[in-house]
Amino acid sequence: MLPVDSDPVLGEAAALRAETHRIRRAMAIDARAETRAEARADTGTDVADGAARSHARDLARVSQRLGALIDDPAHRRVIDAALQSRAASLRIAIAARRAETEARRDRAVADAIVARAVRGGRELTGTESERVRELRARRPEDSWQSAIDSVERRDTVLEALGTLRIRDARRELREGLLQTEQMRGIIAEAGPALRRGDPVLLVGETGGAKTALAEHLGRVVLGREPELISGYGDITSAQVVGTHELRAENGATVSVFTPGPLLRAMREGRPVILDEVNAMPPEFLKRLNRILQLRPGDTLNVQEDAGRPVTIAAGFAILATANEQTPHRYRGLDRLSAELVNRFGANAYRVHYPDTGCDYAAFPAENGLLAVAAVADRHGALPEHLPSDALIRAARAAFISQQVFAGEHGAGFSDYVSAEREIDGRPGLEESVIAPRTLVAILQKVAGSAGEIGLDRAFSRFVEGVMHREDRRVLALILEGQGFRIR
Repeated sequence: MLPVDSDPVLGEAAALRAETHRIRRAMAIDARAETRAEARADTGTDVADGAARSHARDLARVSQRLGALIDDPAHRRVIDAALQSRAASLRIAIAARRAETEARRDRAVADAIVARAVRGGRELTGTESERVRELRARRPEDSWQSAIDSVERRDTVLEALGTLRIRDARRELREGLLQTEQMRGIIAEAGPALRRGDPVLLVGETGGAKTALAEHLGRVVLGREPELISGYGDITSAQVVGTHELRAENGATVSVFTPGPLLRAMREGRPVILDEVNAMPPEFLKRLNRILQLRPGDTLNVQEDAGRPVTIAAGFAILATANEQTPHRYRGLDRLSAELVNRFGANAYRVHYPDTGCDYAAFPAENGLLAVAAVADRHGALPEHLPSDALIRAARAAFISQQVFAGEHGAGFSDYVSAEREIDGRPGLEESVIAPRTLVAILQKVAGSAGEIGLDRAFSRFVEGVMHREDRRVLALILEGQGFRIR
């Protein structure tokens, strides 16, 4: 990206280059769509041909104007100087990125040494301990900083590093989990326990990425595809552990035991996720008390299969998620018994909303990163109709709603809590919140509309869909406070 603020020629060149990129992308996407339409024998070929010709004319026009701009000797000198400056800044950013990557690789090697010892149920040797300390004590190489010789250079390097972070965040989000500081902390602490086969409990409010974190722990930390069991009120042990089914074999009807997801995970050495465990019936949770005590290498006598023993394979672990025990908020949830919670020992983690603990007036950096990661393209660029200031306002509205929903009554947040609720110590939002997954869904709806839907309209639709009347009023107040027009 050229430093467009310094010269109108650079601004025009950057705009023309961006338009060239948009046209080429439109041509490629439309061509793929046309190929699929032809495969389905759809009509509309004339419309597609017309669009292709229009794109070609636009590309020729823009390319001609960009070429004329570059061919002008005076303009050429300005553009060449800007490109050289940009290239120098990018080299510095690449060096900084390389240093960060090497430091991350050192930490990963140290973690792998510890993980190997944990899997083997042993202590680190003296050499291993020294190696881990050495790797974790290394600091990123910082000689690249000496190449920053001006404020302009600094700003360009920071912009490039920011783009790289956005691309990383986009990739993380598409892989299932944006790794904020909180998430990295839980992953680092829960990893050794899971490798031992200890169960882990993740508790938090709705939409806070508990299930995504559990899936990441299973797939990335344990390296196995987890079995997912969703909690609902009438689930039975037979559905989870297994049941007998009648089948026809050689002209006779026989009863065959079919293992359920829990038993499959035990046999195959895979993690199992009990999603919303506090929505499961008490009868199943009583059975779960015993299962939570089992570890890889232990044997379970399966009562649904006439007591046949199953030896639990390495890699098995239970990850349970639970919503907060907030009265009247989550329907069909029961309070988890102390006996059940104690089975998780020291491996119960509260998953907070992003930016929890951040002051009302401060910038909610984690919600902000989530917002840009949701809509950025693979180059880290934002849609033209979703500028950064709009994303900042959306992230701030989401942050405020999350803290009000979670019961924060501090300075600034209390403006959205009625006097009655404040006296009762109740949250300012009863049932609805712009949770992280809600924020992502709203922003992607706008980003994917080709500019037809704006944030005002998308947030208005969201508020309209809220069932709780007081929540509608509070959410509209929060959004309007960030400059959105809620109709």
